[in-house]
Amino acid sequence: MASKSTASESEEPEVAESDVEDLHEDQEFDVTRDLTADNLIKDYVIASVAASIVPVAFFDIAAVVAIQLRMIQKLSRLYEKPFSEKLGRKVVYALAGGVLGYGAGYVVAASATKIIPGIGWMVGMVSLPVVAGGATYAVGRSIVKHYEEGGTLMDFDASKMRDFYKEQFERGKDLARRAKDKVKPESEASEEAAS
Repeated sequence: MASKSTASESEEPEVAESDVEDLHEDQEFDVTRDLTADNLIKDYVIASVAASIVPVAFFDIAAVVAIQLRMIQKLSRLYEKPFSEKLGRKVVYALAGGVLGYGAGYVVAASATKIIPGIGWMVGMVSLPVVAGGATYAVGRSIVKHYEEGGTLMDFDASKMRDFYKEQFERGKDLARRAKDKVKPESEASEEAAS
């Protein structure tokens, strides 16, 4: 039995050269965008760590939320998604409150200890920068994941991001610890120079 073969079955479909170039440009754009998003998130983690070191109670929390909103705004622009401060705040609060739960209360308590003269600031500085940096990293990675899946701030569902956020929060805490450790020796060196 001989099989019948037509010319159209045996020939490869022709791919226009411009289609191959467009695909290559899209891949380069995706890589560039991914690297830019990673660097943006890391920059804002460092900013959150620095803001949470400020010895003024509750200012640190407001500063970290403002930093996270600015990060979301920059990521929205990068992914060409609409941004609204109101929706951005809802996302930040939903992720921090709904996913961390007790962590949000911990952040407030750690910030409040800064009211206590002397030791309060030191207690707040030990862990608050790590939590703030970890939360900022997790918010940024969650937004990127959501945008890459085609979502916008309007359809962001924090409950669907719960596991991903927790995983990214742990990664972010490691990054924040490294950033905090780097900031601490620099601030100690500047204090010694001032003495």
